[in-house]
Amino acid sequence: MSLTVKSGYALRALFELAVLTNDEGRDKVSISELSARQKIPKDFLEKIFIELRDAGIVKSIRGKFGGYYLNKDPKELRLSEIIRVLDKPLQSFDCVIGECEIEIECAIEFVWKRVDNAMMLELRKMTLQDVIDNGKKLAALKEAQKGGTKKKINV
Repeated sequence: MSLTVKSGYALRALFELAVLTNDEGRDKVSISELSARQKIPKDFLEKIFIELRDAGIVKSIRGKFGGYYLNKDPKELRLSEIIRVLDKPLQSFDCVIGECEIEIECAIEFVWKRVDNAMMLELRKMTLQDVIDNGKKLAALKEAQKGGTKKKINV
């Protein structure tokens, strides 16, 4: 019923991929590099990225010098889209996917549908760009604290 580490890893890796390709001008990034930079198990990340590729969220270039790149602009990539592909939240409840055998008699169907709708509504409001922007603010704050600067940063 809940979100899993799979989605968390995906968001971290997609954040890293976006920063490396957009900010550093790279064409593609390998799974090995994403795995190392975000401390995510490589084999698991490979499986996640296959699912993301199959869903059209990322594209891959094969070969020794291959890698992945975003297939969508981070401003257009809603977190709900990523989560639905990987975790399918609440999809274990038949009433949420419309296959409930007891429909009329099910007293709790509304609970799962409301929870699913609320969660996905919030995730639809957020994009990968929001994650990127937040990550940059946090990095700037950390850098300011490290340098002993008293500069105010809006987070």
